[in-house]
Amino acid sequence: EEYVESWAHEIKAPISLLTLLLDNRREELPESMDVKLDAVRNRMQEYVEQMLYYARLKSARKDYLFEELDIRECVDEVLEDYRILLEEKGFEIDFPVSASVSEERVYVDRRGLHFLLSQVISNAVKYSGEKPKLEISFLAGDHGRILAVRNSGMGVRPCDLPHIFEKGFTGGTGEERKNATGMGLYLAGGIAREMNLEIEAKSEWGKGFEMRIIFPDVFLAG
Repeated sequence: EEYVESWAHEIKAPISLLTLLLDNRREELPESMDVKLDAVRNRMQEYVEQMLYYARLKSARKDYLFEELDIRECVDEVLEDYRILLEEKGFEIDFPVSASVSEERVYVDRRGLHFLLSQVISNAVKYSGEKPKLEISFLAGDHGRILAVRNSGMGVRPCDLPHIFEKGFTGGTGEERKNATGMGLYLAGGIAREMNLEIEAKSEWGKGFEMRIIFPDVFLAG
């Protein structure tokens, strides 16, 4: 755990340098190169976060800090992190405003939720189809509120769906899946359990994929 944390600290230096160069020299770079470097930077950051959360799951020491958060604000932060990739892929994003702002507040660990949402959005970007679309909603369920994130990609085959949260499972075919590590959704499922949230997936092959994060009533603000 100490080695992982030390490595993550060291690797942040070159990532920060890359970020600084992109921010200060963006106008000097061809647009295509700018987008590719941003994609590389985001992927590096994602892998570092995955490694840190893998160590966190295996650690006996837990440092979650639960606080009242605006779910829309958290989603917007993650969407901003992936903004360039979403724009490059041509995503349409639909996230309608709820009737009451208070209905969108929950008690949760901010870092954990941010990581969880990042894996969901990253998964949607990787496996997007033509005319990609993200539909995000926060709605009432039988035992809590549900944050649903649906993408219009090919989805997951029925035989693969029960296994998507398993460590190392990639399933299916295609170049993206061949290069996948199978760690993102495994870590998402583990972090959700650590925070006493439920996470489930729904998909119909060829008609999209939906990830649902369920906040139990006891974890709802108000």
